Amino acid sequence: MILTSPTSAISSTNVTHFSGLIAPAAWGVRFQLPGPTPPPGPGQFPPPALLVLLIPLDGNMMTSQGSVNHGVLVTLLVLMTDPETQLPTLSFIGNSTVADFQVDSRLTTASLDATVQGIDLVSFSPKTITISVSWTATDPITGMLSPIPRMTMENRIHFDGFSLLLHMSSQMRLATASGTLTVMGGATIPLPPAPAAIARADLGTVTRIPLP
Repeated sequence: MILTSPTSAISSTNVTHFSGLIAPAAWGVRFQLPGPTPPPGPGQFPPPALLVLLIPLDGNMMTSQGSVNHGVLVTLLVLMTDPETQLPTLSFIGNSTVADFQVDSRLTTASLDATVQGIDLVSFSPKTITISVSWTATDPITGMLSPIPRMTMENRIHFDGFSLLLHMSSQMRLATASGTLTVMGGATIPLPPAPAAIARADLGTVTRIPLP
């Protein structure tokens, strides 16, 4: 579904719509268990030595100007911290549009091989990271597939003539992801099984900005 909105003589309206596959995964992120949150003590939660956020997607992006772009986009964030000083040794952000990202039609498995170029915000120098990850939606204990919940959401924001309409519908399986990550010129780092998801999503936004 493509969202549309009437244009106004006193506002600028922009419409975007994404339809495709996405498989977010994260390593080193702590997840709060149900129940009251205990107060943190001094030094109780030092930063993880490695934190990785990976968001690959494959689909179509359409805009109100009539352009349609199809392809793969991989966004990668990596934070490495010295375990003794707790100071960052690498703070990488980058993306790639050339990657092998495969998702099966039932959202049960996925795989990614990508070379991501970006910048290290610690040394302010360009870096290249190679990452290889596989996803599975099969529970390792029961051997059963995760269910596919379907979700539809719509939010509207209005203030001072500005408005934003966000519409999203998705089918998603919870999954686990594992693989390896290599900083060019460095060692290969294993990424152990971690919480992830495999999803098919439609996301549309309508933004109206008042003109002066």
